[in-house]
Amino acid sequence: MARAGCCEVSLGFESGSEKMLGNFNKKFGPEDVRRISKMLRTQGIRQMGFLLLNGPGETRETVEESLAFADSLDLESMKVTMGVRIYPYTPLSRIAIREGLIASDEELLFPKFYMTRGLDRDWLRKTVTAWMNERPHWIS
Repeated sequence: MARAGCCEVSLGFESGSEKMLGNFNKKFGPEDVRRISKMLRTQGIRQMGFLLLNGPGETRETVEESLAFADSLDLESMKVTMGVRIYPYTPLSRIAIREGLIASDEELLFPKFYMTRGLDRDWLRKTVTAWMNERPHWIS
C-alpha cells in the first residue's frame, strides 16, 4: 500500500471489546487490529479509527475497554459514534424490531440508530466527552 502511494487509511474496528466484536459478528479481534495498526505505522501510513458505542450488549465495561484500546493504538485521529445506524434487512434491524425500537415495515430512509437500553446514556455521553476533552484528535 505504501509503495502504491497510500498515506492514510481508516480502520473501522468498531470496538476494542472481544464481546462487542462478537456481537457485531466481526471475524477479527483487538489484537488483529493492533497488529495491522503497527504494520501500517511502520510503513508511515497515517490512521483514523472508528468506534461504534452503544450497540447490542454494550456495557460500561465494554465501553471503557473500547476507549482504552483505541487510545492505546495512538492513531492520528479517532471518530467515536454513540449509537449504531440501523440498516434494513440486517441482523441489527431484526434486533431493533424485536426490541420494539423500529417497526417491521420501517423503511429507514431517514437514519435511525440503535442504542442499547442497558446502558445509561448520560454516563456514556459524559464518559466519551471526558475522553475527547483530553484527546483533541478524537471527534464525535
